[in-house]
Amino acid sequence: MTNYIRKIHVAITLLLITSMGYAYGDYSNWSACGESENCCSFQPACCEDRGFISADFLYWRAFESGLDTCVPTEVTDTVTSDGEVISSFRGRDRDPHFKWNPGFRICAGYEACSKWDVFACWTHFNSKNHGSQSEENNHSQWHINLDVIDVVGGYSADLSSSFTLTPYLGLRGARIDQKLRVGDFFDSSSSSSSSSSSSAFLGSDIISTQKSKERFSGLGPLIGVEADFKIGCGLSLYANAAISWMYGRFHVRIDENDLFVDSAEFCKVRKRLDASLAGADAELGIRWETCFCTDLRVFLQLGLEHHRYFDYNRFGSYGDLSFDGINVGGGIGF
Repeated sequence: MTNYIRKIHVAITLLLITSMGYAYGDYSNWSACGESENCCSFQPACCEDRGFISADFLYWRAFESGLDTCVPTEVTDTVTSDGEVISSFRGRDRDPHFKWNPGFRICAGYEACSKWDVFACWTHFNSKNHGSQSEENNHSQWHINLDVIDVVGGYSADLSSSFTLTPYLGLRGARIDQKLRVGDFFDSSSSSSSSSSSSAFLGSDIISTQKSKERFSGLGPLIGVEADFKIGCGLSLYANAAISWMYGRFHVRIDENDLFVDSAEFCKVRKRLDASLAGADAELGIRWETCFCTDLRVFLQLGLEHHRYFDYNRFGSYGDLSFDGINVGGGIGF
């Protein structure tokens, strides 16, 4: 699973050179509505300051490194000559089963004919993955909840008649919650032993459970750039890239219990950490715009996007939290 995730990261990261997301789209392109621009010949030229609203349907898959656990598959008990019992365990690495889930993004803002615009976006995504990953006695459940609010201002610069570059700057606030529950039941009676003297230990059961919770809330700067290439008749290709740094607080809670036939181990961890969380966003897609001057402007778009928060996992093994998927959206200017 780790190698598979790395391959996805390498492919998506290439988009970071020229990409991020629609949330920072070049709405000021709507004001360049004329026969020689990106609108069809039957559309009249127009330019007005106006507000806009938009909505995206998101279909993402969330995944995170550092969540793998060791599933016991074999235990070997060896009794030394002085009667000491040495138990050796073998297992295999297991990640949660990362699934695809729906989400949404809503934006509203104001665009000026001077090519300045300001807007705010709210992104919400929730994913709950559960079920057995191997044997029926081993199961895990991972739940992630993401809420992000961006407030951004940008300026659109026309570098040519068909190419627009829009740098933007703003603030990002986020709350990210995750829960991980792992339960393993291992019947050691099916395992092997290297000594007949250890038969007294065979038939013992091992029950291991882990309940972990993590919450991050933070706020910080966001900076990015979007490139828009007009194909013609309202169609354009866009690519977008952004980075962010949020300063906030992690709340982490970990409860681990290991129960054996003749002993038990318990571990409880509670910690609060003040730290920064760095993020990177990328998107690549196609957009169609049309205008009904001077009352209404409409756009539709389809895009691929990737979002990554570095070292979000604080359950003991640091790991990155990522979101991959598509967006299908539209909006109106009025």
